Amino acid sequence: MNSIAISVIIPAYNRAQVIADTLDAILAQSYPKWECIVVDDGSTDNTYEIAREYEKKDSRFRVFQRPENHKPGGCGARNFGFLKAEGKYIKWLDSDDLIEKELLEKEMALFNGNPFLQFVFCRYHFFDTNLIYPEDQNYALRKGTSGIEILNLMGIHHQYILPGSYTISKEMVFLSGLWNEELKINQDGEFLYRILSQCKQTSSLEYIGFLYRIDNNDKITSNYNSKDKARLKLKSWQLIEVQIKLRQNEDLLPYITGFKNFLYKYHLHIQQEDIIVEFSAFFKNQIKREKRKRIKARLLLYLIKKWFSDFC
Repeated sequence: MNSIAISVIIPAYNRAQVIADTLDAILAQSYPKWECIVVDDGSTDNTYEIAREYEKKDSRFRVFQRPENHKPGGCGARNFGFLKAEGKYIKWLDSDDLIEKELLEKEMALFNGNPFLQFVFCRYHFFDTNLIYPEDQNYALRKGTSGIEILNLMGIHHQYILPGSYTISKEMVFLSGLWNEELKINQDGEFLYRILSQCKQTSSLEYIGFLYRIDNNDKITSNYNSKDKARLKLKSWQLIEVQIKLRQNEDLLPYITGFKNFLYKYHLHIQQEDIIVEFSAFFKNQIKREKRKRIKARLLLYLIKKWFSDFC
């Protein structure tokens, strides 16, 4: 009989300075029926060697190197780790973040109490080396009892559920699909949409079980300038919108409209009218409803420039 209930999957790239803290947090869990799969994504430091030491400490750790048939990046490493997972439930965790010692136990108590439950998430805080920032990051979302409700609350309140703060049944990944290895930004948002849009039953914990590190921000996206990042993120949202239309998820209008409004205002705030015009089909309704003459004039100027550039 398989004694593994939950598989914690950790992609790792050049995290030698912090990965031991993450793995120690797994090792300290009060719930025993876990495995931890670490997938090194081609580190150039000794991340892989440090992770291998944990295999010697506890057989529940399993360490791999991402094979070439998965693309470089966290998505490829997560997908490979998932294919190796033996647990009934899956938790994704980054290699610089932390979970509190009772998180897996509390999550599994909910799953064991309801065989139809598919998605459980907890409260989380941001932290850096010297300080924990105690703001409650997803308070409004905990009112949702289904994936559709949570997505719509995300759009209304512009709140989010980070990967390390939730655990899902393995069957949901089979149903919704693996991580999109083509995306470089907002991979977690696109994956979360696919998962939650299929979830019938969700539950939340008031427990602050996840800590997201913010002082080690050397992700792959740091290789892009701000406008490159903007384009990649908006392309990911276009993909989400296409999926909503294809699946005929008309009940997700508050979700997609809420984030469109948020993104539109954000790019105006940082004076990226050219980006809004470049994605004018995506922001069609937001541009149409814009009543501020000053903003209208700026957008019109960029529309003319775009038209002239396309014409020439």
